[in-house]
Amino acid sequence: MISLMTSRFDGLTNINHLRETITTRPAPVSDLDCIEPNLAAELFAGVLREIFIPNKFTIEFIAEVVGRAAAHSAMNFDTENHYVNRMYYPSSGEVFPICLTGLAGVGKTETINALRRVMPGPAEIEVGHYQKPHTVYSHWYASARGKASGKQLLMNFLGHEGSTRENVANLLHRCQQRANQDGISLAVLEEMQHVNTGQGAAKVTDLLLTMSGLNIPMVFVSNYSLIHKLLRRNSEDRQRLLSEPRVMLPDAPDSKPWAEYISECIAASNGRIRANVEDLAREVYRGSFGIKRLAVQLLKLSYLEARNSSRMWIGLEDVHRAYSSSSYFSHRDDVEELERQAIQKNKASRLDLRCPFGTPIRSNVIQFARKDRDNRAARAVFEGALTPTERETHKKLKLDSDASPPSTKRRKRPSIEKPTDESLLDAFNEIFDPKVD
Repeated sequence: MISLMTSRFDGLTNINHLRETITTRPAPVSDLDCIEPNLAAELFAGVLREIFIPNKFTIEFIAEVVGRAAAHSAMNFDTENHYVNRMYYPSSGEVFPICLTGLAGVGKTETINALRRVMPGPAEIEVGHYQKPHTVYSHWYASARGKASGKQLLMNFLGHEGSTRENVANLLHRCQQRANQDGISLAVLEEMQHVNTGQGAAKVTDLLLTMSGLNIPMVFVSNYSLIHKLLRRNSEDRQRLLSEPRVMLPDAPDSKPWAEYISECIAASNGRIRANVEDLAREVYRGSFGIKRLAVQLLKLSYLEARNSSRMWIGLEDVHRAYSSSSYFSHRDDVEELERQAIQKNKASRLDLRCPFGTPIRSNVIQFARKDRDNRAARAVFEGALTPTERETHKKLKLDSDASPPSTKRRKRPSIEKPTDESLLDAFNEIFDPKVD
């Protein structure tokens, strides 16, 4: 039965299996028309948050992490003797954790949730060392929110067996034993940026170095802001904590995953979004920079704008008004700063929006931002040249250039039905038979 420790990972890194397992397409929203607008908008946003369409980065990242966990399990739990020996005499050392970072709201938490869905679930093994089957697990997960130190995290892993009187060295040794006993092959630490509020990066460094002492593959998740602080630490800390960065970028505006995501949003709306997929994808990207959290908020506010206009469906004009609304002000400020960075390519004043590892922005994102800037400038010049009367007429006719241009695609002609033998005979007789007066 010890073979289960390695066979439990079989087939989990297959790309098709990964995509099928982690893709989430929620059921369309139910009838929202009779619900109070704010509550209906929140329910609508809740369904949109459930959508998860993986891109290439997500699939490759999950495959890499699962592969590392499988390798660790195969090397340490391949035989019963190795398993029992590791349980009582854990190997010393440390690992370089993988640092998953990206803009706030880009989808890091959803990626970790997808990773956890792929990892093997609890299973029972039978070995001679135990009198009854023992339950093993594939990974440990912990949120760093509210944790004061690495010692507190270790105590949480031990549960009721942990004691505040024990020092970190004893707790770490016991956690290593517990990890080997339970077959733990991966540790995931999330929301690291919430540890060090007002305390600098010292607490985070202590926590991460303590966790790396477990000597099992580890992933920690953080926003850009914390990574900038860790980069100011001494070289020995940076080498241990930031040697394996994985930067998660927003989807490109013309990418297939982004189009699929918007298409799924339309499907989840159950007919409440009435816009072409290409047009909506362009407008939502313009207002969110491809950040999924902002896209959901923008569509939520768009639904409220539609309800305020006595409509139950969302059009592109609602997306425009939602982007300009006061409720979206802070997000709009972030989006415009990101666009400015993409165009000017200089160091940003806001470190929380600048990649700490110098990852270049995709060329198609830069082109999209430049085109949007040029359109805004042309619109401002045009509107500035209008007289008050012309401006009012322009507003009434809804000729604002914010509106997406109509599709230039030709309508597909209906196909001609295949004629039957009877219809062909009738046509022949009609042409060649003499007319009867």
